[in-house]
Amino acid sequence: MTTALALVVDDSRMARHMLSKMLKEQGIAVDTVESGEEALGYLCGKKPSMIFMDHTMPGMDGFQTLRAIKNDPLTAAIPIIMYTSKEGEVYESQARALGAVGVIPKTLKPLELAKVLENQNLLPGQTPAPPVRPAVVGRPAANDVVIVESDLLAQEQPVVAAPPKVAGNNSELHELEQRLQQLTEQLQDLNSRPIERRAANRSHRLQYFGLALCVVLIGLLLMYNTQVSRQINEIRLENASLKQTLQEQSSTAESVKTELTTQLSDASQKSTQVNRRFYESMEWALNQEGQFPFGEKPFNEKLVGVLSRLAENLNSVGFQGEISVRSHLGRFCTQTSDTGENILPDEGQPMSSCEVMEIDPATAEAIGIEQTPAFSSFLTAFDAEFGENIRLNLSTAADRRPLVRYPLPDPDMDAARWNALATRNQRIEISINPQ
Repeated sequence: MTTALALVVDDSRMARHMLSKMLKEQGIAVDTVESGEEALGYLCGKKPSMIFMDHTMPGMDGFQTLRAIKNDPLTAAIPIIMYTSKEGEVYESQARALGAVGVIPKTLKPLELAKVLENQNLLPGQTPAPPVRPAVVGRPAANDVVIVESDLLAQEQPVVAAPPKVAGNNSELHELEQRLQQLTEQLQDLNSRPIERRAANRSHRLQYFGLALCVVLIGLLLMYNTQVSRQINEIRLENASLKQTLQEQSSTAESVKTELTTQLSDASQKSTQVNRRFYESMEWALNQEGQFPFGEKPFNEKLVGVLSRLAENLNSVGFQGEISVRSHLGRFCTQTSDTGENILPDEGQPMSSCEVMEIDPATAEAIGIEQTPAFSSFLTAFDAEFGENIRLNLSTAADRRPLVRYPLPDPDMDAARWNALATRNQRIEISINPQ
């Protein structure tokens, strides 16, 4: 099986290293050059399986180099993917018009790169997809995109007209309304007559019953008048006594409430202060051993164990809130190996033998949030176990907030001394934030 070969054209050493690392993980061999002119010279002797082209480079930019490669019949068939920080539909349209098969950002992740390679049939061992022959008039260009509207494939459906509405007969409708009115009047007349007779009879009976009831009530009122008056006086006296008692109890209750509120407020403040000191002590202990080595991903298996134990301890005391995890990157002085990878210099070598890494913000953000597969699986299990009670917030400060300051670069300084400072600055910082 022929090994797939990719050519990476980029003037940034860090960008070449990052993309080369991801391509090698997919089983693709990689060669790198720093400019468009070097790429054209390289293609005179080698024909790679694919080319990844930066846009902004000294000398020939990405589009000029892309046009030159596509104009040469010997190299025109090589797939070219723009690997750049530029974005937008206009830029992508320009790149495709010049012959690029796609545009990917420099913040691309390994899984996204694998998907792009698979879509372009560029993975090792992948069977190329048969070309699609769109039914259009004329012969399209090599990089044209042909869109077949789905409306052209659908058959026209006949439009069925709704049956015409039949107008009603106005004279018949009028006769029905008149008949309904007559029936209503007859029903009202029939219902009113028996009600009038029953009402007259009921009125006479109610008069006699009401007179008898009045006599009984007057007798009862005369019998119990004295007793009711005495009870009213007793109730008034009791009511006055109860009112005075309630006022005294209300005053006492208000005083007790004020005292309890003050005590609860003091206890809450003390509890908050104690908890805050407890969380700060845990943060300090965790951050003492937060460094991770050069070349290792920030969110890794070691961090999985630390966060698992921390979450279990917090959950056992009823903690609710957020655990913030932030990565910091060190600025190492590195050398380039024969395979194109960044390595640390040997002991005793001066800084003149290496180069301090300068990482652009977009690449630094991408490196700062890299995760191992084990850490990605841990995140899914963490959400399932702790839900909304404990949340993880992952972020990166890149290399903007070093723990210790770097000295001024000196060519005669020992490179190991510089990298020792970079190792201290490359760390994970954990903070506990209760809600």
